[in-house]
Amino acid sequence: MSKNCKSAENTDDDRTLAEDDQNDQNSGSMDHRFERITVTLEKVGGKKFGLGIASVHQRILVCKVENDSLVNGVLRYGDQILEINKKEVLTKIDCKKRLMSSLKEKGTVEMLLLRPKTPDAVTMIEQEIQMSQQPSSTAQAKQN
Repeated sequence: MSKNCKSAENTDDDRTLAEDDQNDQNSGSMDHRFERITVTLEKVGGKKFGLGIASVHQRILVCKVENDSLVNGVLRYGDQILEINKKEVLTKIDCKKRLMSSLKEKGTVEMLLLRPKTPDAVTMIEQEIQMSQQPSSTAQAKQN
């Protein structure tokens, strides 16, 4: 797991998990590999937020959960944030703004998540996050 959570560049050939699953005849239905769950995060004085997110294939994925933080025990590495307070999340920036705003104004935030629940789903999400955080070849060339 990388310490840095960088957003992936979106390309035209990116596909969603659902598209990948439809094309993968051996995997069967997505329903058995992922579950939709609603969680509520509550502000606790003195605790840091402790969340890292990444944009991977136009999905907002949790890529870091710090110990002894607000999100520890609520969110997991690999969770996809679908909605915040019953409104769809479209970008990483939108996600961060709405999370922080809701915690500041209301003290709580409700999130709808898509959580990997089978070992193959967890592995797939971990690999996608790790691949999204690798520097691009052009960035490496500029450093040399």
